[in-house]
Amino acid sequence: MQQNILVKQESTFQIYNASAGSGKTFTLVKEYLKIVLISTDDFIFQKILAITFTNKAAAEMKQRVLTSLKEFSEGKKTPIFSILQQETGFETSVIQKKSKKILQLILQNYAAFYITTIAVSYTHLTLPTICSV
Repeated sequence: MQQNILVKQESTFQIYNASAGSGKTFTLVKEYLKIVLISTDDFIFQKILAITFTNKAAAEMKQRVLTSLKEFSEGKKTPIFSILQQETGFETSVIQKKSKKILQLILQNYAAFYITTIAVSYTHLTLPTICSV
């Protein structure tokens, strides 16, 4: 007797929808940092695709992620640091050490640091070629 088993995999896909000035960028940066800090894969940043609508927003997010990692690695306890420490339960020294390592890896593999716009994201897709003779 053959059984059909349906396995539902939990999605890791997240969508944040909010109005201007509501803290979307802060939330996205916090969630991005939380993912890279709690992961056992130091190269997890290469597997995250963060998409925004404008080049300005994408640049701001990248800058905030890099700035936060630099500040954390220097032991600076910023508001986002405190929130992440509370949400992860990590000691200051763990966040500091992990942030330093991740920052170095991102800078060494910057092309794989995917915070981009919707328009740019489509260039990463492989589309079928249509030819007419």
